[in-house]
Amino acid sequence: MNFGTDVADDTRQRRQADALTGPDQRTWIAALEAANQLCRVTAPVDWDEEIGAITRANLSLGGPALLFENIIGHENTWCTKLLTSAIGNRDQVRLLLGLGEGTDDSGIVRHLRETFKKPMPPRIVDTGPVKENVVEGADIDLFQFPAPKWHAVDGGRYIDTFCGVVTEDRVTGRDNVGCYRGQIVARDKIAKLLVPSQGWGGHMQEYQPEPMPVAVVYGWHDVLGFCAGSPFPKDICEWDMMGALLGRPVELVACETVPLHVPASAEIVVEGFIDPDPATYVMEGPFGEYPGYLGGAAPAPVLQVTRITHRNDPVLRGTLEGIRPGCLNEDSITNFARS
Repeated sequence: MNFGTDVADDTRQRRQADALTGPDQRTWIAALEAANQLCRVTAPVDWDEEIGAITRANLSLGGPALLFENIIGHENTWCTKLLTSAIGNRDQVRLLLGLGEGTDDSGIVRHLRETFKKPMPPRIVDTGPVKENVVEGADIDLFQFPAPKWHAVDGGRYIDTFCGVVTEDRVTGRDNVGCYRGQIVARDKIAKLLVPSQGWGGHMQEYQPEPMPVAVVYGWHDVLGFCAGSPFPKDICEWDMMGALLGRPVELVACETVPLHVPASAEIVVEGFIDPDPATYVMEGPFGEYPGYLGGAAPAPVLQVTRITHRNDPVLRGTLEGIRPGCLNEDSITNFARS
């Protein structure tokens, strides 16, 4: 386990090469490491509950981001690493937003309020690092990714915890990027919690009775999860808000099998379709949800995977959901009301 140690020359060279792609998860990891906000966990760790337990203990201490690099059972899979807790304390949030150490919660809120007044639309590019590997047909295997079973009570391995689920409004053509939980139920299937009142729930109604195209992005700059989990109005596109936070347009590339676009330098993208027919639903859950309660098991729609693209040596991004005493929500809500 390394924390705040010197960086090898080859790592510096890799960072310089990654910087050419613009902001992404690799430049974010480099920024965290430079700020002594990253711990590389090199000891063997089990995806089955152990990663979740370590992550919870780390969060309770206000600890650094955790990059698990030696996950039992994933020594030789496509993806061998998992990043968690990368915006799990105030220092990391300030770093994400480019704010000084003395910025308090009300200052963060004021900064966001002003920044979000200046949306920056994305830019379409021809290709990017996310296309370095394209997996299709019988080769598709979601179990190649070290998705944890985060809590003892969870119904299985949850790969969709800190991701960007991309769908398109069929009427306006505007993208929605949300963060909705998803459980691996087969090598090419993810059971998804889909609530009709959410952004993509409305999109599903527009597509009925046809299957809805979906792309799930794992591992890009953490403004992705930050914005995907934020309650923007329906007429606001999350790509524009990510661009506002970064001060430059998000570079998007076309998917392979669905009419959607995703960050060109994402680590992993899973493409597919969700059939609205309840006859295709499978059981999903239970799952320890973000309000601190257990979401029960219920029939849920299934993302049928049609293609996976990923970078060389990709890093999966995930998060431990749930709530703990002293979490950021309490002060943030209070300061927002005061500001």
